Amino acid sequence: MFKKILVPLDQSALAEQALGTAQAIARASHGEISLVLAHRMPPYDGDLAASWSDVRDPEEAVYIRRISDEVSRGSRVVAGGTIASGKPVETICRRAHEIGADLIVMTSHGRTGFSRAWLGSVADGVVRAACTPVLMLRAVGDATALSHGRATPLFHRILVPLDGSATSASVLPAAAAMAQCSNATLVLLRVVAPVPFYVFDPQIPAYPTAVEDPDATKHLACDAEDALTSLAARLEREYSINTETAVEVSADTARAIFQWAKASNADLIAMTTHGRGASRLVIGSVTDKVLRAADLPMLLHHPAVSSEADEPVPVALASSNAIRRMAGLDDTDAVP
Repeated sequence: MFKKILVPLDQSALAEQALGTAQAIARASHGEISLVLAHRMPPYDGDLAASWSDVRDPEEAVYIRRISDEVSRGSRVVAGGTIASGKPVETICRRAHEIGADLIVMTSHGRTGFSRAWLGSVADGVVRAACTPVLMLRAVGDATALSHGRATPLFHRILVPLDGSATSASVLPAAAAMAQCSNATLVLLRVVAPVPFYVFDPQIPAYPTAVEDPDATKHLACDAEDALTSLAARLEREYSINTETAVEVSADTARAIFQWAKASNADLIAMTTHGRGASRLVIGSVTDKVLRAADLPMLLHHPAVSSEADEPVPVALASSNAIRRMAGLDDTDAVP
């Protein structure tokens, strides 16, 4: 489970909304909470600025101490906090690395305000840069901060879309750990694209028409169901959790995912931030569409960052070889 949980704060009620969920996870997993507040440097250069730019506002120290004390007293978990200088994204990722965090819990918007995209600039940067799974929660409008002494309910049904690759399966350890914390059911979903075959019109031979091959599509869906069933059994044995499997045939993967999430009453979606068919951005095209369309919290994992990091991956995450074995892949299926 999650032993070290990092919660970034910015002295806003919106950022503090992550505390209730973090407390519930920490209590369920017997973990501890670390708070981090980014101290912003002055936006000018020179020796004068350098001499006092790292001087902290006394109110920041009072704030972080007050929040950590409230969390410790109210939820009976170990909590501490620190103030770190630098840009928010760099500060959060550096702090997660320093404490060996195995989960970052944050709301999608803080002091930076709302943008047209679901992810705000800080949240977007953390998802792209962190070598730690990120639980991204939906901010609840302009609501006041939740009570720091009361943990919020956790999740009941966690949807994990997979594509058959080791990359997409790398989110499974974090998703399974979350299911353990909340006694949730893990729902493994595979979206299979229809298999086309082409019909040629003798009058227009240069422009064949693509139609679905029902037999080939059914065969592919059956293979996917078999693979998911085997994977679900392994997860149940290793993590002692409940699992379900589903295969959906659709040409629009992202739409199928968020429609299935709604139909199955999922309250959390767990995905890697890129996989097959990813764009040049770190957040893959499918994950990005689900982020924007599904009105649900997201558990996001960026496997490329973890595999390239100099330091070991936190113990809550399985090794890449273990992930491949769990997903039923051999070494030839490994992602470089």
